[in-house]
Order: sequence, then C-alpha cells, then structure tokens
Amino acid sequence: MMGKASVQSKVEPFARRLILVLIGGLALARLAPAALTDEPLVYAIKDARVVTVTNGTLAQGTVVVRDGLIEAVGERVDIPADARIIDGSGLTVYPGLIDAHTDVAMEPPPPPAQPGRQQAGGGAPQQQTPAAPAIKLGQNADRLAADQLRPDESKLEKVRGMGVTTALTAPRTGIVQGQSALINLAGEKPAKLIVKSPVALHAKLSQDENFRTYPGSLMGVISYLRQTLLDAQHYSLEQERYKRIQRGVPRPEPDPTMDAWQPILARQLPVVFLVDEAKEIQRIIKLAEEFNLKYIISGASEGYEVAGLLRDKQIPVLVSLNFPTQPRDADPEADVPLRVLRRRAEAPKTPATLHQAGVKFAFTSGFMSEPGDFIRNAARAVKAGLPEEAALKAMTINAAEIFGVAEQLGSVEAGKIANLVVTTGDLFNERTTIKHLFIDGREIELKKAPERPERPEPDARPTVMNVAGAWSLSVETPQGAVPVSATLQQTGTQITGMLSSMYGDNKAEGSISGNRLRLKTQVNLDGQLTPVDFEATVEGTTMKGTVSVQGQGDFALTGTRPES
Repeated sequence: MMGKASVQSKVEPFARRLILVLIGGLALARLAPAALTDEPLVYAIKDARVVTVTNGTLAQGTVVVRDGLIEAVGERVDIPADARIIDGSGLTVYPGLIDAHTDVAMEPPPPPAQPGRQQAGGGAPQQQTPAAPAIKLGQNADRLAADQLRPDESKLEKVRGMGVTTALTAPRTGIVQGQSALINLAGEKPAKLIVKSPVALHAKLSQDENFRTYPGSLMGVISYLRQTLLDAQHYSLEQERYKRIQRGVPRPEPDPTMDAWQPILARQLPVVFLVDEAKEIQRIIKLAEEFNLKYIISGASEGYEVAGLLRDKQIPVLVSLNFPTQPRDADPEADVPLRVLRRRAEAPKTPATLHQAGVKFAFTSGFMSEPGDFIRNAARAVKAGLPEEAALKAMTINAAEIFGVAEQLGSVEAGKIANLVVTTGDLFNERTTIKHLFIDGREIELKKAPERPERPEPDARPTVMNVAGAWSLSVETPQGAVPVSATLQQTGTQITGMLSSMYGDNKAEGSISGNRLRLKTQVNLDGQLTPVDFEATVEGTTMKGTVSVQGQGDFALTGTRPES
C-alpha cells in the first residue's frame, strides 16, 4: 500500500497547480470580463431623467439593462445586486437614434488585379478588351446590403458620437440600387450588426444626371422602372404557368434579378423611392399605384408642396436632413433659379409641414458628409416650427414603426433592445454632449467627447486642400471594380489632370472647395463620348465619393495617394 506521505506528496503539487490556474483565471476575468465570460453585463442608470418617447418622461427614473435588453424602466425600480450602477443625476436617457436612410458601413469590394498584369506562372500578360457597362432592366434588385457590409470603425465612431445607434443602410449606385438592411452600429463582425434584412428595395429618380442615352430623363427613368415592373410581372406569369402545366411547356430560365422583384409585386417588401422634387413625388405615386406597390418616399426636400397628397395616400416619408444649400465654391455673381432658392429656404420647414398635415415621417441623414449635421439640422427643423416631441419621434419610434421593428427599437421600454443615449441635457441643445452610449446592451466607448463641431460662417472661405499628385482610384460597377489612375495638377482651387483606365486616357478638369473635389471628363463608350462627373471628399491621402456616368448611373468611388 502507498504510504500517507507518498499520497500527500502527489496531492500537494496538483493542488498548487489548481490554485494557480484558478487565480490566473480570476485575474484574466477581471481584465476582460466581456470577452471571457458568458455572464450577461448588467447596468442600472439611476436617478436620471428618462425620455421614453412612447410613455412620457420620467423626471427621476431608473433604467436596468441585462443581456442586451432593457429589463426594467420606472421611478421605483429595484436595482439588481449584480448591476453596474451609473449615476444619472443631471443626465437624460433617450432611446438610441435611428438614421432612416444612409450608406453607413457599406464599402466597395477591393479592386481586381490591374488589366494586362502578368499572370501567375509566367507568360505574356493577358489583354482585356474593355466593355461598356450594359443596362439591364432592374439590375441590382437582388443586391443585398447585408452581404456588402464593410464597417469602418473610425467612421462608425463619428456617427455614434451624435447618438445614432441604428441605421437603414443601402447601396447607392444605379437606378435600382438593391435591398437595404437595418443595422446596429456596433458588433464583433458584420453579421452581428444586422437587426433586419432585407427591409426594402431602393430605387431613385436620377433626373439630375442629364442622361444623353436611355433612360435619358426623368420620364425615361419612370419608363425604365415601369418596363422593369412589367417584365417582372411577365416573368412571374411564366413561372406560374410552368408550375401549373409543366408538360409540353419550355422551362423558363431562372433570373435572380426578376426573382428579387416578386416580393415587391406581392407587397411583401416595400420600395423606397429616393425623390426630392414635388413633380417626381407625384409621378412616382402614379407608378406605384399602377402596380399596387407598397412604398416609401425618401428625400422629399420639396415635400412641403405635396404634404396633403402624402397624407391622403398615407405614404410614409423619410425626410432628408441634408438640406439643400449653396455650394461653397459657387460663383456669388451667378444667377440662381427662383425654384432653387425657394427650395433652400423651404426645405427646413418640410418636417413641420408634414407634421401639421398628419404625415408619418422619419429623419434620414441624406448621405451628408458631416455627421454632426444630423442633430444640428433636426434642431433647425424645430426652429422652423416642428415640435421637439415630433422631431424626437422622427429619429426614434417613427422610423422603427415604418421599418416594422417597433417591438424591438425606438423607445425606452422593457423588453426592447438596449440602444440608449445618455446626455447632459436636451438633445437639440447645441451645448449638450453625450456621456454614455449603449448598443445591444453594451456600453460603447466614446473615443472623444462627441461635441457637435462648430460650422464655419457662410461667408468664411474654407482652407483649400492640396490634391495634386498621382492617385490610385477604384470605381465600383455592377460588373466589378474598374481601376483608374489619376494624375492631378492644382493651381489655387482649379484642378486639371489625366485619368487613365480601361477606357483610355482622358483629360479632366474641375475644382476643389475645402476638401470637396469635383472633376469632369468624357470617356468613349460604344463609340460615343459620354460625360463623366467625379465628386469626392478628400481626407489626407484618401478620397471617397461618387462617379456619375450619363446614361449609366452613379458608382461608388474610392482612392488613395502615396505619402509624399
């Protein structure tokens, strides 16, 4: 038999090792509790002013968050023993804000290999024959925003810094742009961001592109959309006929694009039409009614002219807070049409006009370049006559109801997703700052104080950025990314240069205002010189923007310039 001393000699080393493991595990747990434990994080925001949106305002309330959800809200709430307590004295709790139409977290795929590059294994480079992008009716209808999420944390930080926790994000290229996704703006990977997908199919009327080829004009775009819907109806009839008869009937060819239109025709999925002018809104309403579509209007800077029509038709509206303004590089001596001047003056009044008419609307950033304008311009709408309560609903519960997620988002209620904004005061006060931000029940670190940046005076001239040099650009098209090499020269605010791509070498000219670059050129598409406009925001050695090709649509642009 083994002696007592022998047994003890074997047990003690094991016990010491076990104790060391336990101590090490506890130390790691203290360093990173969220990363190494499945135990849910629990918070209690105590003694704060709570603006629930749907159930009034609590002068001194408590909000308990557990496992990503709001567990309790009230003036008399028992605080769990395991909660992390946040002193809310002097603070205000709001539901997380919702941007109802943006392209946040959408990034183009990396550009393909340059044409003519030597292939792996040696041999001569393969020559590629450029082909102009062909217009296919209804193209991009099957494109899912959920499949193209490329969140950039630095950009998400700027948006979150204004209290936005959720966004409806969608592609921006083409007349038919694709299907949007509703996402929370924090998560370990893109799939974790998604709250709902798809939400809607998105389409726009591209009248401002001055098309020279089909669809060619506003009426051409309407004709394009009508023909697409007719084709989708015909495709549906062919599919149904084959399923019903089968024998003796040719099998119809599957078409993912046409398949994507079927939920639209069945009113299972709405269409978001991006339109601004009153006449565009009127024409899109006629088209939608012709095909009995479920639809939403986005943009609507001239919504003040058709508020009664929107009310009578019970059409939800996503009002852009990217109010039209005079371009900072505009010629002060140039004549501006009266309609343009009126829209600049009246657009901030659109929300109040829609509210008075009884139209349900939500707020969208409208692809603005400065995230701080989202709150600032909502405050402008309040000054123009919109009640603060209505403005807050437009950024919270209204958007949730329009997108069918009101049981999950849009208000501070027990059982909903814990997206919360904790501020130092009234949301629309320019001196208010954000102290705490929660997304999916986790507090998000605010890298820097999210104070709303001051805007320069209208007559102040922005600092002109130097964009001279060699740039490597990438233009995203439905056929893939097209690489473009740009060599730019700069004299003051005037830009000249050469753009080289698979479509040849083309001279370009334009201007720079602050960090906004605009270039114009022409490329040969199918033997015809086609105008192409570049518009981008330059930040140091990178740029991001849009390329507008007449007759083809808008395409995402990204670019880099080597460090000098």
